[in-house]
Amino acid sequence: MITIDPWERAADCDRLMNAATDPTRRAIFAKLRELWVGLGNEQGMMSEGELATEIEIIGRLHADLTEGRDRLH
Repeated sequence: MITIDPWERAADCDRLMNAATDPTRRAIFAKLRELWVGLGNEQGMMSEGELATEIEIIGRLHADLTEGRDRLH
């Protein structure tokens, strides 16, 4: 069973975007938020396997971008 909610991740990106002082970081989090929102909109039309794959891909990108975020702001 999939436990990651794309909508919660999109909200996390929104918070990170609003907290970022660097315009480049804000833009990165805005694009990442778009990926999560897009996945949230499409998840009802995907198989569980497809959804899990997309969550893994976007989740890895999300983690890479948010690790060490304090030193990036």
